[in-house]
Amino acid sequence: MSKFMDKILEGLEYKVLQEPETNIFTGMEHDSRKIAEGNIFIALEGDVVDGHSFIDMAIQKGARLVFVSKEVSCQQGIGYILIKNLRKHLGVLASNFYDWPQKKMKILGVTGTNGKTTTTYLLEQLLGEEKVARFGTIEYKIGKEVIEAPNTTPESLDLIKMIKKAHDQGLEYIVMEVSSHALELGRVNMLEFDGAIFTNLTLDHLDYHKTMEQYFMAKRKLFLKLRGKGIKIFNIDDSYGKRLWEEFHGVSYGMNKADVQGKILAFEGGREEIELSLFGNKKECKIQILGGFNLYNLLGSLALVKELGMSDEDIFSKLGNLKGAPGRFETLDCGQDYMVIIDYAHTGDALENILQAVQEIKSGKIITIFGCGGDRDPRKRPIMAEIAERYSDFVVLTSDNPRTENPESILEEVKSGFTKENHICILERAEAIAEGIRRANKGDMVLIAGKGHETYQILGRKKYHFDDREFARREIVFRKQGR
Repeated sequence: MSKFMDKILEGLEYKVLQEPETNIFTGMEHDSRKIAEGNIFIALEGDVVDGHSFIDMAIQKGARLVFVSKEVSCQQGIGYILIKNLRKHLGVLASNFYDWPQKKMKILGVTGTNGKTTTTYLLEQLLGEEKVARFGTIEYKIGKEVIEAPNTTPESLDLIKMIKKAHDQGLEYIVMEVSSHALELGRVNMLEFDGAIFTNLTLDHLDYHKTMEQYFMAKRKLFLKLRGKGIKIFNIDDSYGKRLWEEFHGVSYGMNKADVQGKILAFEGGREEIELSLFGNKKECKIQILGGFNLYNLLGSLALVKELGMSDEDIFSKLGNLKGAPGRFETLDCGQDYMVIIDYAHTGDALENILQAVQEIKSGKIITIFGCGGDRDPRKRPIMAEIAERYSDFVVLTSDNPRTENPESILEEVKSGFTKENHICILERAEAIAEGIRRANKGDMVLIAGKGHETYQILGRKKYHFDDREFARREIVFRKQGR
């Protein structure tokens, strides 16, 4: 599609540094590598990379208009428009170009520290995959197209493009994870949500938000972005969720007194038997997704689809077939007589939740393999060690995306939280996984935490292929072969 410049800039304050030779443009990009002939290049300033450094590359690839946030020297024949706080206005530029597709779809957001990904997967299944585009930590999915996800919540330009694609394909819902970073950085400024779920708030991202109160206030912004009388769903077993519910009202869920309640009755044959109460309508049923934390994710999802108009009968009929997200309590079955679980848990609360769930179903000992990411809040490192030690019979501490930090220094900080001797440290993650699995006997549970769906290890600023599932399966097979 193509758009005239005045239409793209509608509603914005700007300064023309140099008029373009053409007034109609074929697309817009903030990544110079994706520029095509006749496009607009948007030079965004980031914490690490400044898009203004790539203007020449964008022009070489065909950009005919450049949006900048500071004065630059202008090349002849190219248009330059100065917009202050350019990133803040990126969503409006994108919406103007793509005709505000978000106004033509139902947009559902999920925010919170833990549970966002599984909740969006459950919503997609409940609403019908043929009706839903899903955006989140693992991937962006539009119809049958799956796009790698660099961020939990896409940049606003990418987000609007994908919503446009979803609308053009005739999809009805956008189901998306909404991160605190996205809310703070304005990536969803141009959206109005038809429904929103708050899952929980626990210690995380304080390297960015500094305090829990600032982190909470960032999450709170989602509930200021609802369209009209948008649906508000809160986990009131979480103190921050209860605080939001008391402020905004809406629908509550939890395992105690709430509009939508649930409790685990038993675990048998790889399934959990639960009791659900939807506004007082009670039913016992069996589900495939395991653990109390996943029951919370289910309750939030059910509360939202119920408010969207789905009948109790419809809801109950779908429960037995619901599946969790990849890398979330994902079990590996290679015919071994012990259980191996892959999980994304990388915060103290998430690790405690998954270990509590493992405790509920264990028949032997628990072996936990985990690490802590670099360039992230160091305060949670000893807390993670204390939690792993408390719930596990043995812990293997290893490396997990050290980024620009020294991996050994990270391990030393984590180790300060241990008080017992039931742990070892193995820096190489592949060897740590192998060691944990070699220690497992019949009936034991091996939890490999931290990466989940991720297929990489970040060393410095580069990603290298690494998949916990691959290394775990290989070691399981080696053991079966007696190697």
